[in-house]
Amino acid sequence: MKNTILAIVFVAVSVLGAKAQSSANVKVNVVLNPTLSISLGEGANDGSAFDEVTLEYKSAEDYTKGVDTLVADQLKVTSIGSGYRVRAELSNGGKFAKKDGSGIDNMDASQLLEIGVGSAANKKTGAAAMDFDNVGGSNASSSVLNKDVDVYYRAKELNEGQIKQLLGDNATKTSTATYTVDVVYTIAAN
Repeated sequence: MKNTILAIVFVAVSVLGAKAQSSANVKVNVVLNPTLSISLGEGANDGSAFDEVTLEYKSAEDYTKGVDTLVADQLKVTSIGSGYRVRAELSNGGKFAKKDGSGIDNMDASQLLEIGVGSAANKKTGAAAMDFDNVGGSNASSSVLNKDVDVYYRAKELNEGQIKQLLGDNATKTSTATYTVDVVYTIAAN
């Protein structure tokens, strides 16, 4: 009889316990992982994966002072979990290649180009690879999400010897020359 009473009590407690359970606990985990990305931003020509910047010498003042342009919001960077560095690498071993004209076939970009990422004060001579740190105030502990970054381009002043090399020995008043180099921007954690 004692066993029967215990069995009835056990069944009653089990049934009441089953009916009393009206909720279920679920643990939700949100995991944040570090990430880095760089792409062309709103300042790019058409928002495509390719952009083009033209620096053109048009006057004597351009040749003596250089020509420049600031492309606002040309790059968009994301760096979650760390600060970041932007690296600019030039194609063709850091040399401008002649696209048209009768001048020399190529010229070391460091003689002709400066690039600044984040601000004009952060400019570097156009070597084959340039590192830019503290871009837009980034530091080793900051995170940014889709941050627009300006890029400054400057074609340096040219002397008579450089002009003769680039335009060619037989240049006339209608002679033009175009030199080109591709710049590839990459991002790395600080």
